[in-house]
Amino acid sequence: MEHEPAEQIASALQSAGSRPEWPARLEAYFAVLRPLKERSTVREALERELLLAFIEINSGGISEYPMLESQQQSIINTLCRRTDHPADAFLRKLAGNFPLLLNRLDKEQAAGDEAALAQTTAMLRNTESLLVKSVQGMVFAMGLTTDNYEELIMRHFGAPGLSQFADLIKTRQMDQSFWREFVERFIAQHIAEGYENLTGEGKFLLSKDGQHVIIRFLFDDVLATLHDTPGEIAKTRVQTAFEAASGEDAQSQAVRKIVQACLLKGLSFLPGDLLLEHLESAALIVCMDPVAQSLHRAMQAHASGQAPQEKHPLPFLMEQAVALALGAMLVLSQAREHFLAALASLRSDELEAVRSLAQGLSIESLERVLFYLLESSFVGLLRDKARDEGAKVSVRNVAARRSPVPAVDALASHKLSRIRKSQIWTQDPTRADMLLFKPKNPQQLAALMQVLQLEEPLQAAVRALWDNAPLRRDFLVVIDLAQVARTTQNVKGKLTELLSKYGVLQQQNTPPVPPGAVQAEPQQA
Repeated sequence: MEHEPAEQIASALQSAGSRPEWPARLEAYFAVLRPLKERSTVREALERELLLAFIEINSGGISEYPMLESQQQSIINTLCRRTDHPADAFLRKLAGNFPLLLNRLDKEQAAGDEAALAQTTAMLRNTESLLVKSVQGMVFAMGLTTDNYEELIMRHFGAPGLSQFADLIKTRQMDQSFWREFVERFIAQHIAEGYENLTGEGKFLLSKDGQHVIIRFLFDDVLATLHDTPGEIAKTRVQTAFEAASGEDAQSQAVRKIVQACLLKGLSFLPGDLLLEHLESAALIVCMDPVAQSLHRAMQAHASGQAPQEKHPLPFLMEQAVALALGAMLVLSQAREHFLAALASLRSDELEAVRSLAQGLSIESLERVLFYLLESSFVGLLRDKARDEGAKVSVRNVAARRSPVPAVDALASHKLSRIRKSQIWTQDPTRADMLLFKPKNPQQLAALMQVLQLEEPLQAAVRALWDNAPLRRDFLVVIDLAQVARTTQNVKGKLTELLSKYGVLQQQNTPPVPPGAVQAEPQQA
């Protein structure tokens, strides 16, 4: 995407609303402050009331300010509540300075001190501008989060799921209770219903391997229970602005580089791990705002020794970028912690896996988290059904890399013959449009390509398919008959009891997976 559209999108977002001019805003602030002072309102309450009025007065100048009351309340609480988050100290200082400066200005107006009035007015307007930018960062971060989740829900749960998510947004603020309800509705509830559908329709494989009876479920079948028809929704203005900010053209990359450099300097007071975790996402959100383009132009002028052309001086532009980034970081980090807290049923290693997967703001990142949670929930359901059986029953999650058939067929132009193809891939018996990799790991793949004497361009193409390969995941319930025999003489009766727990006795199995498919020892997940 060219840089002109990116800049135009940011400007369009910024001008989507309007707010009163400065004299009217100042009078509105005084109209709130003076009665509070007359009632000798305590500082914390005065600050909160003034911030509430501040957001209302300036909402027309905050791009994409949410219309839903629940979302507005989330923004207000994020700005007004005191937390121990490192970014909150900066915002608290801004929020605390605003009423102090406003009160000073009120006194100076009464005293008629013109010199002091001019100085205090400038400081107050700068503080106002930084507060607006911090709220703008919060709004962008919250809007991008909800918009991306809406797209993800539509993609995998269809219109009924989107309707449920819309109800959730309308009725709950984005706190821990929001994410707990989200996990219950879109993970636990769908997995429980999906499992009933799978067993009721006989979508499992029952087999015996030596002293083990195995029930196999396919993750593809689990995903197929999420919706009847996939759907898509149009990108919102916030998503479009984020995509423009994420562009790979030279101008977009140059702006991001400048913004990241400024944030590294301006946010140096943050803990290093927190800064590195959110730097990229915060910089992208800053690039959604016109301040990023102004900052880039000002930095170019400064580097070339030219006179600045921007409305604000370079140091203040950097302050605005930092304020916007901190607002975004506060929302993003709190949303992540609330989300993780809602996953209390997961083991500590599973929580760490979710934390590592939940990097970035892309749909793909959210999709990885969704799939992982669905997998973990399904495995948890299987474990719970035989939790009191000890070593008699174990649950395993196995995976095998695979490639879409058209992607493999396209390698014919790189001299991939039928013989070579059959040595590297085999048909996935559960998906006609997929081929399973025969090698188990990168080392085996490299050795096989050497044996087949693949040309370097073909090797590179095969490695690319391997690196980006979607996984076929199978869930295995393994009943150890030797362990069963140690605890009862009626092995057959106990086996019937265990199979009944999993609801697999009433349905006829589909044909077993042929040898050479996942029996090519898929990797342990």
